[in-house]
Amino acid sequence: MNGLFKFSFMFAFVAAIFLACADNDIAEERHVVYPPDANKESKFVSFSPDSGGVGTQLIIKGENLGTDTSYLRVTVNDKKAAIIGVRNDYIYAVVPARADTGLVKLYVGKGDNVKEFVSDVEFRYKYKRNVSTIAGQNGNASRDDGEYDVATFQRPWALFHDSDDVIYEIDEGRGTDKNGALRKLYEGLVETLVQNSSGPFQSPTAAAFNLEEDTIYMVHLFANECTSKAGLVGISRASGFVDVKPLVRMDDPKFTGVAVNPVTGDVIFNNQSDGYLYRYVANANIDIAYERLIQVNNATNTELKLAFSNDGKYLYAAVKNRHCIFRMPYDITTKTLGESELWAGQWDTSGYQNGIGTSALFDTPSAIEFDEDGNLYVADKYNHCIRKIAPDGEVTLYAGMPRTSGYKDGLPDVAMFNCPEGLTILSDQSIIVADRENHVIRKVVVE
Repeated sequence: MNGLFKFSFMFAFVAAIFLACADNDIAEERHVVYPPDANKESKFVSFSPDSGGVGTQLIIKGENLGTDTSYLRVTVNDKKAAIIGVRNDYIYAVVPARADTGLVKLYVGKGDNVKEFVSDVEFRYKYKRNVSTIAGQNGNASRDDGEYDVATFQRPWALFHDSDDVIYEIDEGRGTDKNGALRKLYEGLVETLVQNSSGPFQSPTAAAFNLEEDTIYMVHLFANECTSKAGLVGISRASGFVDVKPLVRMDDPKFTGVAVNPVTGDVIFNNQSDGYLYRYVANANIDIAYERLIQVNNATNTELKLAFSNDGKYLYAAVKNRHCIFRMPYDITTKTLGESELWAGQWDTSGYQNGIGTSALFDTPSAIEFDEDGNLYVADKYNHCIRKIAPDGEVTLYAGMPRTSGYKDGLPDVAMFNCPEGLTILSDQSIIVADRENHVIRKVVVE
């Protein structure tokens, strides 16, 4: 009898017992909420199944557990497992995403009176690993709205999302001839919201939501084809994300990155022309609605993609055209940046190499974003892969075949990308990738 069958059988068996007892005292017990009996000893006897992936339903057998879930907590490898049911001697919990293999722990009690129970054996976590195409048609560079499998994209190169996991995508383009666009992916449909025009929306490069998610802050790259010098614009949710208002103007605004501090809501952007990072100052005169901060590595001509750490205390900058990643401390009180330090990769040295910090090599690292555990993910454009940087600075391959462009779904170590440039991480920690030269949107799941 294999593990899955045994689990299904046991779950069905327990459910059958519950149903069979519908008219007796046990059935009433299920509907009465009560804590463990303080005069009796609680016990953790066993758990099943012994292996599985995210969403696996664990059955924990014990004694004197009560029915009040506020007195109970379950973890798998120290990651919290949601409790979906309890009946004195049984707890039903769901294995969390990316729990990894580890011991199952049960905590019974409240406040200072909590007792910890630890399993004798480990739960063996089975990872899901897959790269798939969620929208677009490989090799078809055009702009058609509609269902995911019929929609098309034109050089997708930036992604971001809101707290409801609605995905927003930017098609690269310059000027006023509608060859760039802000688009929305939600519930199986792709919708174009704004296309390049003679107004302030002419050359979108990156975007981020404010903390309230009622405004998109978007940066633009001024070029010969453009007439507007609005480097930073605001797009309101109230308008359906179609009303674009200029917020910051400069003579030569080559803005390439923008990030919103997750604690303070401060908006930070850069200008490639002078190499400086700036903080947007709302409600100021439109021509001076910013404060100049620092240059990354004291250099000009730095094409940046930006991301704040989850606690808002550090700003990270992928320097695309210099092939490395810097970080800077951010003082949330004074709203200032400290000195930039090289964190991963090497200045002006491209290539592919894994390793710790500056021993690693990138080739045009583009969009960067943190997951809930503090790992930083990088769209490594001309290495044609997605890289992962752990909090200690260790750089590893996450998906794709390094230095090999192409198009292929499947397991992450055999999947192929062609110049992945944008990425964003959804609430389930899956990574959505703007696969620029394949003109599609991909999804990477590596638990």
